[in-house]
Amino acid sequence: MAEISMAKAYNPTEVEETLYEWWERQGYFRPEQQLASGLADPVQPSFVISMPPPNVTGALHLGHAITSSIEDMLTRYHRMQGDPTLWVPGTDHAGIATQNVVERQLERQGMNRHALGRERFVQEVWDWKHEYHTRITGQQKRMGISCDWSRERFTLDEGLSEAVLEAFIRLYEEGLIYKGNYLVNWCPRCMSAISDLEVEYEEVTGSFYTFRYPLKEGGYLEVSTTRPETILGDTAVAVNPDDPRYKDVVGKTAIVPALGREIPVIADTYVDMEFGTGALKVTPGHDPNDYEIAKRHGLPMINIMNPDGTLNEQAGKYNGLDRYVARKELWADMKQEGLVVREKEHSHQVGHCSRCFSVVEPLLSEQWWVKMEPLAEPALKAVRDGDIQIVPARFERTYNHWLENIRDWCISRQLWWGASHPGLVWS
Repeated sequence: MAEISMAKAYNPTEVEETLYEWWERQGYFRPEQQLASGLADPVQPSFVISMPPPNVTGALHLGHAITSSIEDMLTRYHRMQGDPTLWVPGTDHAGIATQNVVERQLERQGMNRHALGRERFVQEVWDWKHEYHTRITGQQKRMGISCDWSRERFTLDEGLSEAVLEAFIRLYEEGLIYKGNYLVNWCPRCMSAISDLEVEYEEVTGSFYTFRYPLKEGGYLEVSTTRPETILGDTAVAVNPDDPRYKDVVGKTAIVPALGREIPVIADTYVDMEFGTGALKVTPGHDPNDYEIAKRHGLPMINIMNPDGTLNEQAGKYNGLDRYVARKELWADMKQEGLVVREKEHSHQVGHCSRCFSVVEPLLSEQWWVKMEPLAEPALKAVRDGDIQIVPARFERTYNHWLENIRDWCISRQLWWGASHPGLVWS
């Protein structure tokens, strides 16, 4: 009788790769083969999962492994039940994130995308994509996930890119996509608009600057700000109509320091009488709350900033200066003019780009937008009517709050890598 020897410990490298390759050769992950071999019943309803595609920004991590394990468990369960089963794999180009990681790699080599030029930079990103796509799919196969690899897709594949364009055109023709000049979250390092979800707020210790806003009729108003450079974009000073301190100044004219531009003193209930001095500088081109005030009062909206975070010609003699350099120089000039009251340490929440961690600027910019209210209402109704059930139920309140307060969504990005089309003016 022949002896059978077994290893004392299980060695997955001796078994798993060979077994996985055999599964693939047999076509067990393909619904057509499942049906042809009698492993699936054509009468049974199909079960299909489209993998939430991992970004090609780098190798997979434990979070991907957990998600893949759950999806694989569901897929294998339905396959064993005899359902025609398909799990579609793929990867995501992750425009802004992948562009950032490649830019960081270039920086370590003393290069940047502008020095390379667009064509060479995009090729660098494609090289990165090929390297990490291969690594990602290798990791997934080593985990044993049972995808139909013959159907694998990448989000910049020709067919998917055409689908993006088709969806864009349909939504545009339905009036759900439009182009407009509104306030966006702008990253001066990425030089792109980013969504609200891509802005991370963290507490920063800076300064609270209080200064005198001269009035044309004589005297002044004391106003406070955390961003003195935005004074150059002010188009009004606002006070609360119920504030007895300022009843006599409403309707008067203030003079923008360093520029001499005349702006009105207005009354608006948004102004908090208890915060700061109770007088608010209104910079609609660089603050979302001021933007709303400007819409209510028909104020002009001035953009004082270039895409790279330097100031533009609207900033007068500070044109071309970095935003923080301009802040120091303007404040020093105001001090010389006797307009500075005080500067004190102040902690507040500041938005940062989630990709590169630069401080985000609210910026008036022409972008593409999706109207969200007509899309949110059917989603709210589906939950109210019980067509969709949220588990656990306590999250229904969060869901409703989010959709009931949703704003139009900025969908354009100023990237060199991504789902772009020349006709859409996505640069």
